[in-house]
Amino acid sequence: MPAGKLPREYARSESIIPVITLVLAWTNSYHHLIWHRVSLIELFGIKLLQLNYGTWFWIHVLYSHSLYLSGMYFLIRYYFKTPKNLRFQARYIIAAGLIPGISNIFYLGSSNPLSIIDFTSLSFAVSGILIVWILYYHRFLDIIPIARDTLIENMKDGIIVVDLQDRIVDINPAAETIINHSFKDVIGEPAEQILSEISDWISFSKDSETPAKILNIGEGKNKKIYVLSFSPLSDAQDQLIGHTIVFHDNTESLILNNNLKDQADRLAVLYEIGKAITSTLEIDDLLDLIYKHLSQVISCDAYFVSLYLPEDHLLDIKLLIDQGKRYAPEKSSASEGLSSWIVKNRKPLLIQDLRKEINFLPVKPVMVGEKKLSRSWLGVPMQIEDDLIGLLAVASYQPNVFDEMDQLLLEQIAQQAVLSIQNARIHEEVSRQAKLDSLTGVSNHNHLIEQLYEDAEFALTAPTPLSLIMLDIDHFKLYNDTYGHVIGDQVLILTVQAIQSHIKKTDTVGRWGGEEFSVILPNTTISQAKLVADRIRHTLSELPLFNVEGKTIPKPTISQGIATLPDHTSDVDELVIIADRALYRAKNKGRDQVAIGKPAQTSQS
Repeated sequence: MPAGKLPREYARSESIIPVITLVLAWTNSYHHLIWHRVSLIELFGIKLLQLNYGTWFWIHVLYSHSLYLSGMYFLIRYYFKTPKNLRFQARYIIAAGLIPGISNIFYLGSSNPLSIIDFTSLSFAVSGILIVWILYYHRFLDIIPIARDTLIENMKDGIIVVDLQDRIVDINPAAETIINHSFKDVIGEPAEQILSEISDWISFSKDSETPAKILNIGEGKNKKIYVLSFSPLSDAQDQLIGHTIVFHDNTESLILNNNLKDQADRLAVLYEIGKAITSTLEIDDLLDLIYKHLSQVISCDAYFVSLYLPEDHLLDIKLLIDQGKRYAPEKSSASEGLSSWIVKNRKPLLIQDLRKEINFLPVKPVMVGEKKLSRSWLGVPMQIEDDLIGLLAVASYQPNVFDEMDQLLLEQIAQQAVLSIQNARIHEEVSRQAKLDSLTGVSNHNHLIEQLYEDAEFALTAPTPLSLIMLDIDHFKLYNDTYGHVIGDQVLILTVQAIQSHIKKTDTVGRWGGEEFSVILPNTTISQAKLVADRIRHTLSELPLFNVEGKTIPKPTISQGIATLPDHTSDVDELVIIADRALYRAKNKGRDQVAIGKPAQTSQS
């Protein structure tokens, strides 16, 4: 129904009887429904008009008096809602309303001779004088607003009025809700008792101007933030009669400001992460940078990043921080835990309260880091199109910590991170390839020397032994000249396979040049190195070797020389020389042998 339609219909319906009465009064001579008979009588020497009323007149009287009684009912009911210190004013208003009603009832219902004189009009004048007296001399409108029911009562801001004795004399419904007290419970009560939380602020505000007070009520999603203002209340003569306290609900505004600030912080973090991930090609450094900036805008207890290894269906947890503690990298199955859902579906997963949702989840959580169950969990995939690179996740031991905005931010970070991880991987692969021999896949000469110096420095500091094997394929040129370079390359590859079958992950094999190789054996004594060399020589003699027609050809033999730190020397360059001289002694003795190096002072003999 359009606004304003109901009042018009109500006015039209209520005006039917008065309009009919007016028309019947104009046409009374035809039907006498208003005045049945009109005559003159003499009373105390005065001629008066005597009226005998018709049927419709009494209908009109009944209608008019019902409206009058309804008005008096609401006025009396309002009296009981009025603050006690203002009720005396309301009593005068009720009395002023009763005077015309009683006068008219006396006129219509009495058989006294004086009842033929209608004092109703005069009583209205008396009633008006009484009302004016109340308004001007009893300040009826000083504190109670004229439009209070339509304005103050419906305001969203809470309003409390206190008098000069610090008693609460008025309160609107909004304020009742804010302080959790009803109108009847607070009227006439001391303000410091009802508003104890802000009583000090009220006292300071009376003495001097104080800034608006911020009042927080409730917790969590029900939390409300109010801005309180304190103002003096004066009458028409500018005399102080009380004070008003206004509670302005500023929750939405502050939430909006906080959201805007939060969004600005998040954009700043995205910008910083964007700069950071282009500043390094090291994956570990990259993941640390992401955590550093992410923790500024998303409050979390745990943070981890894992890379997906599709060939083994494993998650390589590169970074795991739980309650400030960093855990060592580890690998876990990609078929278990909450992360497995992301691996399978390639979609984010947001859990508000794991305790409540655990029985409805398609997967069961697996505890890593601190061995206790998180309450909130958020994980997003790091992928390029359908190629899953890994996942990024945060967790908290409190429920309802993360929301859709956090998920969006994490997805945006993951999109930036995955490109950098790919770049870092490519860089690592290029760097790794640059250190390898293109044919055999072992370390090239430069990387072999770098590794030797690094391992030797550690061995001398520890101290632990370090052995170096210099290895050369006997008569290698004959394979190239007799069977071609393809077979020559195959001989080199077979030699590497024989070496790798007898060394540890911490050992390094590299191509020194041509058909010559070196093997670095950290934490290995001379006797242990000799055992490794013999096994390599034996294994190579058993590996099958065929020519281009598939026919078996003679297997290669190798000569090896061994030198050890610190038994032979403490100098890396001299270690290489000692091992190389031992190698040539093995060749001079007939090849397919292993020779042990001699200390520097006797190596010439």
